[in-house]
Amino acid sequence: AIVGTLVVVWLLASQRGTVKKLMAKHIILRAVIEGSLFLALTYALDTLLKLLLRVPLFSNMEEVFPIIAEVLVYLGYAGFFARIAEGILVKLRSAKQEWQMSNLSRTAFYSVFVIIAICVFLVNNNITPSQVYVWTGATAAVFAFIMQQTLADLFSGLAVSIEKPFKIGDWLRLSDGTEGQVRDINWRATHLQGWDKTIYVIPNATLARESFTNLRGRRHVFAPWYTVQVSGEYDPAKVTELLKKAAASCTYTLPSPAPVVRLMHADSSPYTYMIWVHFQNYPTMFAGREEVYGAVDAVLRAEGITIAAEMQEIKLSQTGTPLKADATAQ
Repeated sequence: AIVGTLVVVWLLASQRGTVKKLMAKHIILRAVIEGSLFLALTYALDTLLKLLLRVPLFSNMEEVFPIIAEVLVYLGYAGFFARIAEGILVKLRSAKQEWQMSNLSRTAFYSVFVIIAICVFLVNNNITPSQVYVWTGATAAVFAFIMQQTLADLFSGLAVSIEKPFKIGDWLRLSDGTEGQVRDINWRATHLQGWDKTIYVIPNATLARESFTNLRGRRHVFAPWYTVQVSGEYDPAKVTELLKKAAASCTYTLPSPAPVVRLMHADSSPYTYMIWVHFQNYPTMFAGREEVYGAVDAVLRAEGITIAAEMQEIKLSQTGTPLKADATAQ
């Protein structure tokens, strides 16, 4: 009862703003507290199972309850060491870059400790692997047949986690044009949060088969280019300098690398110029793009130059023979 109360108090307190901010700064301390509570909870369950054997209703479970209680203790130590190891790992990785462990990676990480704990339990109780294999082999075959699609998503998620084509916080653009920020990668699907705050749930197997573009995260520079069309009657060198001046005057564009302006096409009028700029990250691009076009328009207007629309030449000709009227029309 005491341990259960402490667990509930900790779960409620860790959601409060002050405690949550404090624990975010002391990651290892939080890991030790949560690992210790988990270990204490397993010992409490071990004690509860032993007490239940004194109840006449459960007296015939004297062979099962002790084994379950012992397994719980081993799992408690597995959870304790896994939680502390996770805290140390997050602390080390977060010090170098913005990093967050996905649910799938966390599950695989904890599974390693659970497997080790089960192996130690089997060795200490003189249970040979062949005894376990006979039961688990048949069970695994039935399990694999029933959950084919789920297992496909699971292994696809593991493949994505190992290959790491993206991580939590990155922006992805799928082949159908869907864009979203990676919020989580679990055993079944990857969750993307769109610009309208909706959540796209993409099965891992589907994501592994499709092509997508990683637009990177908040700490990765985004370098798009934009095109501007100006009439060929103006000197290209002058227009290039004006466009470079406009791009350099923007607050969202990074000063280094400096904006680059090039004449892309001069084989037809109007001429096409390319403006290559760098933004702090992909989300900044949307406000920065508007600023760049606004600055370009202002600088060109100040010099009496207007952005030209694309011109197309259309030739019309009239044949000498008039069209014959439909004989059936009245």
